[in-house]
Amino acid sequence: MTKSLAADWHAQLRRLSRVQARTETRVKSWLERFDSLNPLTPPRPQDVPSRPPRPAVVPATPPTTPPWSPRSARSARSAWAAITPDELPGTWQAHRLRLAALPGELVPQLSYQLYIPSKRHRGPLPVVVLLHGCRQTPDAISAGTRMNALAEQEGFIVAYPQQPLRRQVQRCWQWFDLSAAEGGREAHAVSALLDALAARQDVREREIYIAGMSAGAAMAAVVALRYPGKVAAVAMHSGVVIGAANTPHSGLYAMRHGATAEPAWLLDAAGVTPGGPAMPALVIHGLADDAVHPVNGRLLARQFLAYNGLEDRLAATPDPAPAEEPGRCREYRFGRWSRDLVALVEVEGLDHAWSGGDASYGFHSDIGPDASAMMWDFLRQHRR
Repeated sequence: MTKSLAADWHAQLRRLSRVQARTETRVKSWLERFDSLNPLTPPRPQDVPSRPPRPAVVPATPPTTPPWSPRSARSARSAWAAITPDELPGTWQAHRLRLAALPGELVPQLSYQLYIPSKRHRGPLPVVVLLHGCRQTPDAISAGTRMNALAEQEGFIVAYPQQPLRRQVQRCWQWFDLSAAEGGREAHAVSALLDALAARQDVREREIYIAGMSAGAAMAAVVALRYPGKVAAVAMHSGVVIGAANTPHSGLYAMRHGATAEPAWLLDAAGVTPGGPAMPALVIHGLADDAVHPVNGRLLARQFLAYNGLEDRLAATPDPAPAEEPGRCREYRFGRWSRDLVALVEVEGLDHAWSGGDASYGFHSDIGPDASAMMWDFLRQHRR
């Protein structure tokens, strides 16, 4: 009798132990979830092996001529590449921008993350709005591009809009469908974010820039050209020519082949009217890109030449040849009054990835000059 009761007690104690372990696991999961919802909590790197702590002191890098060139970007990368996201002294905030609802729209809002550098940068600051690519998140692109580290060093704010899964299952910005309810709605939402940022007291309203990667680059082009009065300059990495598609299928074709129509003609299809306020543009594209054909980089650059009323000297340039030396760059600059207005940088050996980024994140490569530094050095030269 005593032996059977002891066996029962031991069995109950084992069950109680298992229940306590499960409860502890659930409570820990809930606490982590609540912690992730706290806007002041620094983001955790995604899909990246743990790294030992490194010093957070970043030496300044003097500019070279031209300040945005690939050569100066290589120097900038060596200065601050050691910084990891959780070491940055600035704040990482989560925000939601409410939008006027469209018929049938269930959640009329745009979520975005904001990196604000530390208080050593005083007064209103410039802003870079960075649009992620497909299958990316603000956490991933901010860490992979090291844009927050650059913002901390140089003194500017970075905003990262988030494409929700409810709009596109791979989080792609719908540059290929610019109807009012799809891509057109997304472009309008980003423009509303530009207005909200311009209204902040800590922002220089004449120094608001937009940039993007892949689908985000194409959407950045759409926003910059549809709302040129709100953007001082735009930078695009691995983007697609705009106006060449109106369905996902035709968008895939444009990604793989570009477009046969004249790039200037496609501006009208994208809802863009040339001749508005000047729009400085930097285009970066890898010549080994097998997701978005490199011809798209040239087509995008030609669209900005047409919009800005510059001679299209790229039309007579031979198509990009196969890469010969990984990381080597080919530069094309166009402008007026000794000022670069449109620039194209082609990076040999670079696939569909951010040049000079953190290769431990998807869609980022350590091949080529630092695209983040090159973008900032180009953007900062322009005002609205």
